[in-house]
Amino acid sequence: MKLRERRYSKYRAADVWATLYEQQSELDAVVHDGSVTGNCVLLTRISTDVTYKAVVLARASDWYKYSLNCQDRWKHGVTALVCGTHDSCVPVPVLALDQLKWYESKQMRVASLAPLSFDGKGIVSDQFDKFRRGFYGHNMLIGALMMGKEDATERLAHMRKSTRLRIEAKLKKLHQRRPGKPLEV
Repeated sequence: MKLRERRYSKYRAADVWATLYEQQSELDAVVHDGSVTGNCVLLTRISTDVTYKAVVLARASDWYKYSLNCQDRWKHGVTALVCGTHDSCVPVPVLALDQLKWYESKQMRVASLAPLSFDGKGIVSDQFDKFRRGFYGHNMLIGALMMGKEDATERLAHMRKSTRLRIEAKLKKLHQRRPGKPLEV
């Protein structure tokens, strides 16, 4: 059974676990039996014969929600991410189950955020600008900014001041570890 693409409709971690086990052959991955600890599992990517300690999340943007980007303060040892939908830019390889596809580290679902174009009055609104205003596109922009991608930084610099300040405050918060018990990895 091949999943149809459902970007933001009801992906939960339980759905990701079930799909991971059911569709290993289509996913270019083998899950090691008895290796589940918390929200992590050991899996081997068949095409490259590399074994990863992978965290299982509903969306790739949850990487920042659960402060997995704070590796210097929290030594979790996660080397890959298995998610229902790849909606961000993260520093580890990603297995996106909605497309049954592996993405390399720092690779986003879209090739780039597209260069800005200008006319005599200012920036011309493009396809990504419309896309960015939704929840999915916003998470793509936030992930690209967290990874320091130049096209995202350029876009941020040309946004309205209020929008730019709001996004910069969110980035500052995401660079700190969230309060409370950490995700079990």
